[in-house]
Amino acid sequence: MALAIAAMTMTAIFQLQIQMAQGQRRAQAVLQQVTMQENALALIRDVNFMDRPSGEFAVPGAEVIRWSATPRGAARRNIGAGSSGRYEVQLYEVTVTIERPGGRNPSYMTVERVGWRRMDSTGTVPF
Repeated sequence: MALAIAAMTMTAIFQLQIQMAQGQRRAQAVLQQVTMQENALALIRDVNFMDRPSGEFAVPGAEVIRWSATPRGAARRNIGAGSSGRYEVQLYEVTVTIERPGGRNPSYMTVERVGWRRMDSTGTVPF
């Protein structure tokens, strides 16, 4: 009788350990996905979407981060503080995807960013 009770208890403990290990793997996968998304956002932080509305970065580990930016509204002129110059600015909706070789790709992200272009003293865009 004691052996039957011990066997049932051990079976329950083993099932609990299996569930805990599966939960740990899921948590690690989510943490890895969040880290990849944070890294992708850090890489596109300094991109000027008015100059580069689409592009990609190859990341060590063979991951590829791609983005495409769509203008939201019209471009507007903005005069910088302290008479530092004139700029044309425009709001963009940026869609970012991460492609992983042989792995599950996280879902795409959409963020809003500003693109800019410096204008000369006459208010035109220098080329």
